[in-house]
Amino acid sequence: MNSMNNITKWFLLLTLSLTVSLTACSDDSDMMGGMEELETATFDYAFNEGQLLSEVSTAYRGEHSRNLSAALSIEEMDNGNAAVTITLMNTIDGENYPVHVHDAADPSTTPNGTPYNETPNASVFAGAIAGNGGTISSTNNTEIAYDELVNQYEGFFVVHDPTQDISTVDLSTYLVLGVFGQDLETGESSLRSASYEVAFNEGQALGNSEVAYNGDHPRNLSATLTIEEKGTGESTVTVTLNNTIDGLDYAVHSHDAADPATTPNGTPYNETPNGDVFAGAITGNGESVSASNESPISFVELTEEYQAFFVVHDPTQDISTTDLTTYLVLGSFAADLEAGEANLSSQTFEYSFNEGQLLDSDDTAYEGDHERTLSATMLVEELIDGRAKITVTLSNTIDGVDYPVHSHDAADPDTTPNGTPYNETPNADVFAGAIAGNGGAASSTNETEEMTYRELINDYEGFFVVHDPTQDISTTDLTTYLVLGLTAR
Repeated sequence: MNSMNNITKWFLLLTLSLTVSLTACSDDSDMMGGMEELETATFDYAFNEGQLLSEVSTAYRGEHSRNLSAALSIEEMDNGNAAVTITLMNTIDGENYPVHVHDAADPSTTPNGTPYNETPNASVFAGAIAGNGGTISSTNNTEIAYDELVNQYEGFFVVHDPTQDISTVDLSTYLVLGVFGQDLETGESSLRSASYEVAFNEGQALGNSEVAYNGDHPRNLSATLTIEEKGTGESTVTVTLNNTIDGLDYAVHSHDAADPATTPNGTPYNETPNGDVFAGAITGNGESVSASNESPISFVELTEEYQAFFVVHDPTQDISTTDLTTYLVLGSFAADLEAGEANLSSQTFEYSFNEGQLLDSDDTAYEGDHERTLSATMLVEELIDGRAKITVTLSNTIDGVDYPVHSHDAADPDTTPNGTPYNETPNADVFAGAIAGNGGAASSTNETEEMTYRELINDYEGFFVVHDPTQDISTTDLTTYLVLGLTAR
């Protein structure tokens, strides 16, 4: 809460000399032999969203539903005094609502600097109204003249939250906060929300690279966790996953923190996820996708008190609640997790000159005039989005000539036009280009569009070829190949 000086400042904005302009529900008139009709005035009070003081920090904060409202009716009795009736709408059954009217006061004279006397004025209204799950009213027949109460009295009208300890200084505990004898219109919602960005699991949550994700999923997946306060005092928990794989179901869980000494496998969390917070599957769409859960837990509890781990499991592996290296995301619930240093993989492959060794046949060895000192290196690096970066370096090149370098998909020789064990058209997604010789080491790089690093390293079957730039290119005469090897092997 802000200081009492701020509370005083806010209340002084209203000014303490409140002038109430009222229009009675009925005018004075002569009826039935000159008798004057008794007057009445009614005022409606919306829920406390901080609108009285135009200050969101004074809005209600708690777990009561925000659909509660109140009506104040002041009726002239036969003796000229006023009957004050308070009506509460959308109450909680069985809860006793303290409803008070507080006399306005000079803040310099009150114990806590409030612009009202903290002791309510029971002569006007001070009592508890028992909620019934709907609308309920209570009346106090005052000893105060109707005209004085309607046109002269200066005070504040308050409905306290029955689910919290009563406070006469913490305005955020007031379900209704208004000026006595003045309407309080509906304010703009002061419901809160908070969002947290959670990066890919590189082990940074626990400061341990050994628990970083180890698998085939691209490492550019991230999550956004959004918690929204509801008018019922509950919360909406929304998880958004970014850079998903289309068609895969991502298990997303919140696991309550726990003492490792008490859990079956020594985990610092309960392995059974907390479905009241979030436990569900989100189907990837190739981009960003979201899912929400309506939680019975309050916004404050989730954002300030709840201790848990927020986990996104790898849909390409069997789910595990103990192997942290299968977690795409591993962070604390309701906390940002900054990106860690990407644990990207890379492998290097060395290729010697073609002496027929690949097929164990001298008939496939190079025949030509190029120096046989040329060799090749292929560096394959994992990119953050799972694709591969391939760098081919040729050593001992001839200056000024262009070396065609290709990767050819393996194929059944019975299906190819010339009986080659590969497709003669190179696979440009892997590598198909020319490297300009410079008399020494020369390189060229390609980034795949379709093939992932893991597919290239683990699954792809192809031939890696460096053609002789001093001869016409051939895709069938292996003796024209300076280098003949397997791609990424």
